[in-house]
Amino acid sequence: MSKLLAVLGCCLIAGSSLAAEESAEKAPWLTFGTDTGWCWYEDPRAIIENGKLVLGGINGQNGDVRVSVFDLKSEKIDGEVVLYPQFERDDHDSPVFYVRPDGSLLTVYAKHGKEKIHHYNISEPGNFLKWGERKEYHHVYADERGATYMNLYPMKDEGKLYCFFRDGQHFNPAFITSTDQGETWGGYTHFITHDIGSRQRPYARYHQVDENTVGISFTDAHPRQYGNSLYYAQFRNGAFYNVDGTKIKDLSEGPLVTVEAEKIYQGSEINEWKGNTHSVSNAAWTVAIEKDRAGNPYIGYSVYHTHDNHHYRLASWNGEKWIDRQIAFGGKCLYERESSYTGLMAFDPENPQRMYISTDVNPSTGEFSGGVHEIYTAEVGPNDDVSTIQWEAITKDSKYKNIRPICVAGDGYKVLVWLGNKPWRHFQDYETDAIGVILKRP
Repeated sequence: MSKLLAVLGCCLIAGSSLAAEESAEKAPWLTFGTDTGWCWYEDPRAIIENGKLVLGGINGQNGDVRVSVFDLKSEKIDGEVVLYPQFERDDHDSPVFYVRPDGSLLTVYAKHGKEKIHHYNISEPGNFLKWGERKEYHHVYADERGATYMNLYPMKDEGKLYCFFRDGQHFNPAFITSTDQGETWGGYTHFITHDIGSRQRPYARYHQVDENTVGISFTDAHPRQYGNSLYYAQFRNGAFYNVDGTKIKDLSEGPLVTVEAEKIYQGSEINEWKGNTHSVSNAAWTVAIEKDRAGNPYIGYSVYHTHDNHHYRLASWNGEKWIDRQIAFGGKCLYERESSYTGLMAFDPENPQRMYISTDVNPSTGEFSGGVHEIYTAEVGPNDDVSTIQWEAITKDSKYKNIRPICVAGDGYKVLVWLGNKPWRHFQDYETDAIGVILKRP
């Protein structure tokens, strides 16, 4: 048994838990939540609080907004709550969480551009199975398209909680804020835009750099329409900065234009439309973002080459420069309609050099073995690339895809969770459970 599998202890192989080699076929999967799914442009979708893993998701068969609460000590699901039955069959709607000072949780969710409404609930303090009445925040603008992709991050010195999202008015990243821990909202602000022309949609991933700073990795547009490059900037106290601390501009001067930020990866930057079943060649897409103990960002992203050939890349800041390289082959698209959809990747939040990816090919060579998307892990050092990284399989010979991993830590626990165990067909039709392993216990 490898050092990695010994550390994981209950690493999943062929649909079972590997506590010891001789009992691998008898131990069950760890199931953290049932009948759920998520997209990757909302965060935090999973948190650990009071020894509980709290997961948000959308049921792929009836559209329920679901919250699953898993007790990490007993390794059992405490319960699962439906906050809004038959909301919308669409994994882009998955709820996100914020821990309020009184120990209650705020959750916010929205439909996939169908409404100009943010829906939100607040739990009882310490009891994440009991939630208060649903409230709504309504945007007022002329365009019929609505909000999507909720992200919650606080800014301590400002005394504000930010909800970053994509608005329907500009089709761009925007935010609203709350000064009362999510009870009420306001202050709509256009946050990021582009210089391509026409109606485009930069895609953004956010992370908390420190208690007053949010980092953002973002693209120019949807990879189906444009050969995206990848950018990074930080936002604090109403201004944008490069990673080295140099100021870009104040938000009062207008939203950040993609080309004003630091370009990490050069895409083809071809403005091309081939229809709904093709992406533009050499188009990047944001996937994951984390920081190391020094606050240096690690950005994971995918690049489309063909339907059968996606690359996973990592850009990490070492305090002086970006180190950008291919780290793995991402395999085939999940389905043709979204040809840039991959199985995705995640960072260990306590050590972002430890990475988890989902792919249906050999991650080091791109060779297809005839199977489905499996989960792999590796330690990726600053001098490593696809030619040197030793990927190890966590799942193997699975019947169904294992996709969209999340790694979350808190209260001395660390958990790796992903979607699998049942069919995933597309973003509006799936039956998956949230499954995975507890990597660390207090």
